[in-house]
Amino acid sequence: MQVFKGVRQLWTRWKESKDAYQALDRLLVVPDHTAELAVRNIWLIELLYWLRRNSRKDVNANQELGAHPEHARLRALFKVLEQRSDVKLKVAQLIRSVLKDNDALSLLCDAGVATKPSFWGEIFERIRNRLVPPPPNRPELSVLVALGFVGSHDASWVHDLDQDLLQQIHQLVHYQEASSEFYRIFNDIAESIHILISYIGASGLSYSVRSRLREVSGQHSPFYKLGKLAEEILKDKPRLSEHVYQAHLKDFNDVLDACYMACDDVYAHLDDNGVSIETVFQVETMRLRLARVELLLKTWLERDKTQYYSQLAADLILTVQGHRSVKRLAEQSFALLSRKVVERSAETGDHYIATGKKEYWSMFKKSLGGGAIVAGTVYLKFLIAGLGFVRFFENLLLAINYAGSFLLIQFANFTLATKQPAMTAPALAQLLDRTDSEEGLKQFVDRSVDLMRSQAASILGNLAMVIPVVIAIQLAIIFIMGDPSISPTKAQGIFNSVSPFSGALIFAAFTGFLLWLSSLIAGLIDNWFVLHSVQDVIRYNRRLNLVFGESRSASWAQWWRDNISVVAANVSLGFLLIYGPTFLGFIGLGMEIRHVTLSAGQFAAAAVALGWKVFLMASFWIGIVGFLMIGFINVLVSFSLAFNMALGSRDLPSLDRRRLYGAVRARLKNNFKSVLFPSK
Repeated sequence: MQVFKGVRQLWTRWKESKDAYQALDRLLVVPDHTAELAVRNIWLIELLYWLRRNSRKDVNANQELGAHPEHARLRALFKVLEQRSDVKLKVAQLIRSVLKDNDALSLLCDAGVATKPSFWGEIFERIRNRLVPPPPNRPELSVLVALGFVGSHDASWVHDLDQDLLQQIHQLVHYQEASSEFYRIFNDIAESIHILISYIGASGLSYSVRSRLREVSGQHSPFYKLGKLAEEILKDKPRLSEHVYQAHLKDFNDVLDACYMACDDVYAHLDDNGVSIETVFQVETMRLRLARVELLLKTWLERDKTQYYSQLAADLILTVQGHRSVKRLAEQSFALLSRKVVERSAETGDHYIATGKKEYWSMFKKSLGGGAIVAGTVYLKFLIAGLGFVRFFENLLLAINYAGSFLLIQFANFTLATKQPAMTAPALAQLLDRTDSEEGLKQFVDRSVDLMRSQAASILGNLAMVIPVVIAIQLAIIFIMGDPSISPTKAQGIFNSVSPFSGALIFAAFTGFLLWLSSLIAGLIDNWFVLHSVQDVIRYNRRLNLVFGESRSASWAQWWRDNISVVAANVSLGFLLIYGPTFLGFIGLGMEIRHVTLSAGQFAAAAVALGWKVFLMASFWIGIVGFLMIGFINVLVSFSLAFNMALGSRDLPSLDRRRLYGAVRARLKNNFKSVLFPSK
């Protein structure tokens, strides 16, 4: 018990240490300015923790007044220092020595901007920095900012420093200063601008960016002109009163705007011709550097306006904090790719939403065909399982069985209900842009009801065909062979596997995840196909043209362009349903597949194998409820994942989800029958 008590105390102290701070009287014991750099840096870091102490409670208490408790503490510190001139001198000397001995370029140039040339390199670098933070003895100002400004509120209170506090900070730093140029901040800013522009020029003139620009390249590129104009502006102190200097500034700002427009051109090219994560990462890094150049230049030019210093400091704090986030980097780099995948899914999903009565019955008929094919899939699965192959070949044959069945359903123009939600959700999400108006909201609700009705029609059609076809095949097997295709023990096991009291509902949710994952894989492969111009590779392949002829090669290339997404979705789903649980089994997670149509088919085969006594078995009736619930969870999980991904790919910060859900619920309450059957 003593051991557990000690461990608990250590854990409590560890959690409390995150926001721990030193008392002010201890902080007033200031290290000498000749002490080791780590000691001086640590003192400043502890001072920042003292300023931030209990900031969350104070922020909530002062939120209505718009006050920052850090400002009050800073004023209190200045009052104490006014009464202790010896301590004030030591603080001023320490701050000056820290600014002098720490490299400023690391903060002004690199802080918050990706330092690695590739996306994956930057991901691993950020993970490493999260696990192994930099030591305080590293002579870089970026390290000091990263270790000292760790609160989510830090950038805000620094940004809102008033003129009086900024003046007091300036006076403290220069208190009894021997030399007027102890720290040449403006020279560092100018040097940082030159370094950032060299990075921007290298990225902007690289092949991955240059080849995606519309017309401008080489010496006519804005990235090429940026460096020369910067030299004219930064070679001496700012001369804002001179007309020639103002003309140089205008040209520089025009070229900066042209650089931003070039970045937009790259995005437009990626949008039309496939998204490259590395290129998106490169352009995002370039845009961050362009924004940093603008901010640094404004501070350098308007050096008499102290508020620009607080704005620059706040921006650096924000970017340093954002630079620590792996999630933020992934969101920035994958946003465009995510949108392309969603748009591709939405194009496919529109075909799966029936609006009128004619489309509804057409959807129902297509789902009947899908159910018939799944019935054959069920018996092929029984046959493969009964052949006694080793696990590797059995899984391979089962995956081919599933993939082949799904492809047959697709190209026969039939439907499988559970594959639809991952495609229809993005199509529904496209309507969210217009939900601010009543007309747009009504259109969203109408489309939502159409989608639910289409799902219901597909599931009913699949079940209405798979169950009787499976029963008919099982009866034929009994008539010909004398015995059913499965033993009574295995049949009882199938009943138990779909029972809602087993793990069936968890497995159904896992299956819904795989259904969504297959649609994501399809979108990624479709993007890869377009990005690398595989259609043209096939069309102009010399050997294919010699063997099959140019017209056939062109037709084949077009067929793959039209169907690559479909083939990828169905093949990946077939293999995921088999190898997904197998992979998780390797790491000790016992997952299984529960797909409503396949489960219903196996359930029907098991019921016939047990004979008429099955109607007296409680597991039979529980199993019926079970596979219906499996279908609901399959659709719900797959749709939710796809819908949330579609929401994430769109810039909808003001989206009121409760308003949307309330409107859909009101429609269902007033006219629930419309979910099952189309209105007249």
